[in-house]
Amino acid sequence: MPGIKLNSVGIQVFAVALLLTLPALGTAKSGPAPAAREKLATKVSISLVDGIVADDKGNFYMAQRDHNIVSRVDAQGRIERVAGSGEAGFSGDGGPAVKASLRTPAGLALDKDGNLYIADRENHRVRKVDAKGTVTTVAGNGTAGFSGDGGPAVEASLNLPSGVAVDDKGTLYISDRSNNRIRTVDPKGIIQTFAGSGVAGFLGDAGQAKLAQLDKPFGIALDKKRNLYIADRNNNRVRKVDANGAITTVAGDGGFFFMGDNGPAYKASLAAPTGVAVGDSGAIYIADRNNNRVRAIDNLGMIRTVIGTGQQDYNGDSEVARETNLHLPFGVALDKNGDLLVADRSHYRIRRVNVDTGKVETLAGNGVKMFQGDGGPATGAGLSFPQGIVVDGKDNVIFSDKGNFRIRKISPDGIIDTIAGNGTRGTLGDGGPARDAALYGATSLAINDKGELFFLSPSGFVNLIRKIDSKGIVHHFLGTSDKPYLKAIRATAMGLSAASKIAPVTQFSDIALDKKGNIFIADRINHQIRKVDARKNVSPIAGTGDSDYTGDGGPAVKAAFRDPQSLTLDAEGNIYVADAANNRIRKIDTRNIVTTIAGNGRHEDSGDGGPALQAGLRSVDRLTFSPSGELHVVETNTHVIRKIDKNGTIQTVAGQAGYQGYSGDNGPAASALLKNPAAIAFDSKGNMYISDMGNNRIRKVDAQGTISTMAGSGAFGWGQEGETVEIYTQNFP
Repeated sequence: MPGIKLNSVGIQVFAVALLLTLPALGTAKSGPAPAAREKLATKVSISLVDGIVADDKGNFYMAQRDHNIVSRVDAQGRIERVAGSGEAGFSGDGGPAVKASLRTPAGLALDKDGNLYIADRENHRVRKVDAKGTVTTVAGNGTAGFSGDGGPAVEASLNLPSGVAVDDKGTLYISDRSNNRIRTVDPKGIIQTFAGSGVAGFLGDAGQAKLAQLDKPFGIALDKKRNLYIADRNNNRVRKVDANGAITTVAGDGGFFFMGDNGPAYKASLAAPTGVAVGDSGAIYIADRNNNRVRAIDNLGMIRTVIGTGQQDYNGDSEVARETNLHLPFGVALDKNGDLLVADRSHYRIRRVNVDTGKVETLAGNGVKMFQGDGGPATGAGLSFPQGIVVDGKDNVIFSDKGNFRIRKISPDGIIDTIAGNGTRGTLGDGGPARDAALYGATSLAINDKGELFFLSPSGFVNLIRKIDSKGIVHHFLGTSDKPYLKAIRATAMGLSAASKIAPVTQFSDIALDKKGNIFIADRINHQIRKVDARKNVSPIAGTGDSDYTGDGGPAVKAAFRDPQSLTLDAEGNIYVADAANNRIRKIDTRNIVTTIAGNGRHEDSGDGGPALQAGLRSVDRLTFSPSGELHVVETNTHVIRKIDKNGTIQTVAGQAGYQGYSGDNGPAASALLKNPAAIAFDSKGNMYISDMGNNRIRKVDAQGTISTMAGSGAFGWGQEGETVEIYTQNFP
């Protein structure tokens, strides 16, 4: 039955297919020299691969889109980076390709001289890496759009170029995907439209290719006669433009499902084909992406499946390719021996198929998805709702990548890695390595002088505090359902929720540590602050349990708070409380006496430049001291960071009150836009780091007040292109 396509969503119909023995493809000369040698390709994790090409020396290249790099795997199976620093962006032209910034690299091609061409998709450019490893732009001005035909290619506008090919005369072909065109750049650097009118659709077969309609063309390939084959993705077809400029369909009837094996290819159905390769004898290989197959067309125009069953579960390498499962195969190429290379994209592997014997072998990838950004520059990483943040004694920035169920670290030289969490939502793994544990969206982090990291994982009314020791082992520290904890709070004067005889309810909203090994907990639902000592004895230190604003000047245990949201301590051990619903900040000194130090009680944004006690605080969400002893206030819903100096004056130091967005990098932080900042931390040099949660970035404000992005490309979430998202709908009356 026909399928319904919603981005990367597909309904797949599966059938058994037969192995087809086909002649080999031609290959290109060896490309750029690699960067420093790394590991065996089969032992490493790779990310989603959007492009693959082989040379004539047994090497192949793959574009790892999430990590903004192009890697080479040599004939001995060793993997090394040849282009891209890992940072998402555009930079590096004229210098070493390994130091350049790419943004979502896609299709790859090699010319007869060994130059490597990269469809630098989200930079809207095509880049070239020469045999010496130097990168340049050969097409695209970086602005998404359509312009420039008849002029220099570097001045033209492209729109998400996704595929490239080069003929033996040096003409570059570009799949200008979102312009719904194929464009060419001649050896003189002049760009023209080769196929596609620019209108998305299916029209024009048997006519001139320039007048035809394409719909999101992706992979392209040339044969020896300079016929160009196009994976016309949204039309579910493969189309051919001959040397005279006439376009025809060679495979696909437009239906988004699986049908037609062992019959004429033009009557068969494909499902979002994304890759195409052509052999010296005219055999055409198709990455039939959403059918989880690679299919091939012989010289008589008959189509069959080469590898893939239609099922997506990984079932290992096989001696019979037609019994080997693929998962959203994206690209295809052939090596110098005529073996088929398949980017088995969502299995995170590159597979090789001997088309004579049907034997399947994994050449790269261990099947584990390389998490976006780890091991590379933090600016190229994908974050998902970063929250709690701290800085350790070596100035590593540690933060909770909450939506990715991980805790990650950024080294002083800007490299990001995961230190806790395997990406699975949960609370399993105590007693083992933190990297192997499941995390439940950590919100608050605290670190002590021993390098032990405590983190808070709230889950409804069941909250956990877990600890990662100095050896990287994760432990359960305290939970709201622990019997000793419940017994302790029932034995003391606590709030109504905690004292309930039916079901005691407490909720941790923040944690803070002192130098004696005590941990302080804000119980927002009971309007109280508790202390847990090194022996896990629990005692109340503030709050009667009433929701009110009383008690200033007296003992904190007799004072009333309303929704204490956050805690921090100064160098002397005084505790500061974000008394959120009272729109105030209160201080509990070392004698346990409580006073108000900021906030007039009104739910408003006001008072900058004046006394903090007269200022309006609308959103008091996190408190942190700088190394110089100034209290900083994170106002998440107001989108600002404010500072209270030692004279008690309050002012905004980052963001603009009431305005959200992402702007201002390399300028004054107070003029920049933030979006729901969640927490801040300081390093030993006084630099401030902001979990810019709504922008999925970590921002840095230096000692001069200049803001920049330290981590995060802005991309986030679990539904990346190339991964299956299942959508179910129900018609309600």
